[in-house]
Amino acid sequence: MKVSIITEGFYKTGYGHLTRCLSIYHAFEERNIFPVFFINGDPDCGKVIPDTRHMIFDWLKDSEELYKRTAGSDVVIIDSYLAPLEIYNKFSASVSYPVFIDDYMRLEYQAGIIINGSINAEKLNYPVRPDQTLLLGTKYIPLRKDFWRVRDKLIRPEVQSVLLTFGGQDTMNMTPRLLQMLVRNHPALTKKVVVGSGFKNLELIEAAKDTRTELYHAPLSGDMLRIMLESDVAFSAAGQTIYELACVGVPTIALSVADNQKMNLTEWINEGFLPEEYSYDSANLENRMMITFNGYMERERRFKLGVIGKKKVDGLGAKRIVQSILDLMIRRNGGCYLRRANENDAMAVFNLSNDRTVRLNSINQDVIAWHDHIRWYSEKLNDRNCLFLLAFNANDEFVGQVRFTVEGQNAIISISLDKNFRGKGLSSSLLIKSSFKYLKDHPEIQSILAYIRPENTPSIKAFTGAAYLLSHEEKIKGDKFFVYKLARQK
Repeated sequence: MKVSIITEGFYKTGYGHLTRCLSIYHAFEERNIFPVFFINGDPDCGKVIPDTRHMIFDWLKDSEELYKRTAGSDVVIIDSYLAPLEIYNKFSASVSYPVFIDDYMRLEYQAGIIINGSINAEKLNYPVRPDQTLLLGTKYIPLRKDFWRVRDKLIRPEVQSVLLTFGGQDTMNMTPRLLQMLVRNHPALTKKVVVGSGFKNLELIEAAKDTRTELYHAPLSGDMLRIMLESDVAFSAAGQTIYELACVGVPTIALSVADNQKMNLTEWINEGFLPEEYSYDSANLENRMMITFNGYMERERRFKLGVIGKKKVDGLGAKRIVQSILDLMIRRNGGCYLRRANENDAMAVFNLSNDRTVRLNSINQDVIAWHDHIRWYSEKLNDRNCLFLLAFNANDEFVGQVRFTVEGQNAIISISLDKNFRGKGLSSSLLIKSSFKYLKDHPEIQSILAYIRPENTPSIKAFTGAAYLLSHEEKIKGDKFFVYKLARQK
C-alpha cells in the first residue's frame, strides 16, 4: 500500500497542518504502513517531522512533479489551506482512496473521505453524497502520538500552577500580556510559559516574568503533555491546542486570535468546557479573564471541566482515521487490505511458507529452514523486481501473501493464505485487486503468470475467478504445472 500525505508548513504561519498529519503518519506506522510526506514548506519544517520519509518542495508551483511523485498511491491525504480545487479534483479522479482534511468547508470536494475533527463538525451542512465518506467531530481529531494514551490528571485541592500557551508565533502578543496579569495578581503561582519557535516577543516575556515563571522553548510533544499534566489551569489560543488540553483534562480559558478560531471557541463554550467568548481585542480583556480565572480556584469546578474535556476528546482520532480508511478498503476488496511486507513480518511469512498445504502446492516442496528463509526473505524485500504484499483483515490478523516477481516482460505471481482464512472466497478478490493494480502501476509488464499444480483445484478456481486463463503446461523438476495468464488488454 502506497500512502502519500500532501501538506504545508511555514515558520511564519505555523506548522499545525504538519503536526496533525504527523499523527496520522504515526497511526499508519503502527500498522506497518509507511507513508511519504510531500510538503510545501521552508527548510525548518523538516524538524517538525523527524524520522519520517518526506520531500520538501513547492508543489503549488510544480504540481506535475507532485503528480509524478505520488503516482501509484492507494491513499492520498491532503491537508492544506493553499491547495486549489484543481489538485483535489485530480486526486479524486485518479486515486482509489483520496482523503481531504477540512476545517471550515473550504472547498466543494469531490469523491473521497472528508475529515473535519473540529468540535461539533457534525452540525455543519456537509452534503451527503454516495461517493463521499464523512468523518466528522472530535472522534476524528488527530492529536500527537503522546496524547493517544494519557494517564489520569491529578486535580489538586488548590491551584498551584497555570499554563500559558499561544502557539508557535503568538502574533497577537498575548503571552506577555497575560503573564503580566498573573504576576501582578497571583505572584505565588507557578507560571509555565510555552515559547513557540516563532515568538518575536521574548524581550517582553522576559520583562514580565517573575521568579515563579518557567519558560519552555518549543517543547516536544512528550514535554508538552507533561507540562499540561502539571498545570491546574491553562490560558490558550482557541486552536489545535484546545483539543490536547481537553484530552488531558486541563481546565482552560481560551481566546480567539484569528477569525477561523471563533467557531471553535463558540462550540467549546456550548459544550461547557470553556467559560465564555474572549478575543484578543476584547475590551477589558485582562480584567475579565482574571475574574474567570479566580472562579477556577474551586476544585469541584475544575474537576467537572476536566471530565467534560476528556469525554469530548479521547486522543484516538488519528487511529480512527486510519482504521476508517482501512475499513473502506476491506469493504471494497472482499475482506482484506494489502500492504508491503517488511522486516517485522519475517516470522509470519516463515510460518505460512512452512504450512503443509503451502509446501505441497509449491514448486519446492521441502520444509524451509529458518536461516534459509531469512536469507531469502531479505533478498526479496530488497529486490526491486519483486513486489511482496501481505493481506490483513480489519483486526490486523495475517490473512496471507501475494508476491510478484518480474521475469522479462512478464511477472510471476505467487499467493498463499493462512489456514484460518482458506475456503472463504478471499483468494479471488485478493488476486483481482493486486493483479489489476500491478498491471496499472507497471505498464512495461505484458502479462502475469501463475504456476499451479494440476491437483490444486482451489487455486485453479481462485485464478479463473480473477480472470486468469489457462495458457499452457510446463514441466519443472519433472512435475507438471498449469500456467495461467492474465494478459494486459491491448
